[in-house]
Amino acid sequence: MKALRPAIIFLSLALAGGYVSALEPVPWNHKEYSSEFKYFQERAAFTADTWTALGPEAQEKELLEAGQPALDRQEAVRAYYAAALKKWDSPALRDYLANTKETDIKAVHLWLGKEKAAAFSRKLALTHALLKKARAEGLDDEDALALEPHLRPEAIAGLRSLKASAEALKAQTSEKALKGPDSKSTASLDKFAGPDPSKLGADSFSKLYDNMNVSGADPVAAGRGRYGAGAAGSGAAVQFTAPQKKAAFAMPEVRAVPAALPAAQAKSAALTSDAYGITVYSAGGQQPQTFRKGGDAAAAIRKMPDGSITKIIFYGHGAPGTQMVGDFDVDAGGAGEMLKGKLARGGVVQFSGCNTSSIGGATLNPAVGLSMVARRLLYFSLPYFQDRADGVPAEQARQQWDKTWNADLARDTSLNLRGAVVCGYRTFGLVPGRLPGVTRLLGNQEATTPGFVAGKKACYQDGKEVPAQ
Repeated sequence: MKALRPAIIFLSLALAGGYVSALEPVPWNHKEYSSEFKYFQERAAFTADTWTALGPEAQEKELLEAGQPALDRQEAVRAYYAAALKKWDSPALRDYLANTKETDIKAVHLWLGKEKAAAFSRKLALTHALLKKARAEGLDDEDALALEPHLRPEAIAGLRSLKASAEALKAQTSEKALKGPDSKSTASLDKFAGPDPSKLGADSFSKLYDNMNVSGADPVAAGRGRYGAGAAGSGAAVQFTAPQKKAAFAMPEVRAVPAALPAAQAKSAALTSDAYGITVYSAGGQQPQTFRKGGDAAAAIRKMPDGSITKIIFYGHGAPGTQMVGDFDVDAGGAGEMLKGKLARGGVVQFSGCNTSSIGGATLNPAVGLSMVARRLLYFSLPYFQDRADGVPAEQARQQWDKTWNADLARDTSLNLRGAVVCGYRTFGLVPGRLPGVTRLLGNQEATTPGFVAGKKACYQDGKEVPAQ
């Protein structure tokens, strides 16, 4: 026993020494705590001086409390940046130009580095400058080519037609100048143009990334912009902008209706159906909430407790990679941001729209075969030949539409909502309850929740196909 005493004493001293070293001061911006220090900087919680003034115990407490929120914030910024660098459609173009603040780019710089912030800044500067040119003098082929890496074809086409539309609206409104305010179309055009160029122009974006501090210098006061820092672990508020156009070559969908409407819901007398909406089911057996506007649904979901949504249904038109609910479009990134943390374990997301899942593997089902042919025609062949007629090189046009014609919204969304089951339709949908005349007879033209849908459903969980729900 006496022989073991020196070893025990040595071990005790070693453990004590380890404890003391753990409580030694942590230098500001120490590389082992890079996420935590970025979190402190973005929130302007500490500077190098105020951090150094803390004792070791207080520093350890702050680092422990910031650990998980910092990781959550970093993942949120990564998701935001990935979505921002994708090709924008017209609604996304309006949204980013109108709502992106310098604080958003500073957040990207802080968390992801100067190069990524510079890429985002250049994209914003280019699109903003060419939007101004499109309104003033129109875009030429060289401008369209410069926009091709950043915008979808329909967004570029919209910009190229912007000058002619503005001139037509000006001619119309000049005749009615004494009769009242600007028309709704003129207001939409102004909204499309975004904020005052003097406040958010190409110069501010192009200069921003050159003047940003490197990580570890002065704190970055991120503020409360579109992607400004919020409370711990809260991430950014999702913002939705009502689109002006549907996706190019979208086939009208016959959509489902419920058996009965809530008593307070208006009943249209129209011959055809105008049914679409978002339906949210909550834990505890409460009555589902229904929304006609995507912005209203997003606002309500943000206020709901985490893990409280058992099922959500997006009901409306569909296209590869996109679900449209009235004038609100949602893609995989938007759905992920909207629902992150809000779904219960095993919660279900249902996209009730045509082509919201991929065609899938080989099948003898004739309905799937016909749908594949129709999808290939509408979302590849027609836009491909339109691009070729506009002078786009064959290989460039082929690559563009090969990436989009069979996009799988359900699968991609499931990758953003781990553990959730996300379902869509491989085919175009046929809903008897929405046939012209039937909706008028039933009085449910303005339903917000679908009923029976004749189509092949596909469901995914974490990117892997699972039995249909």
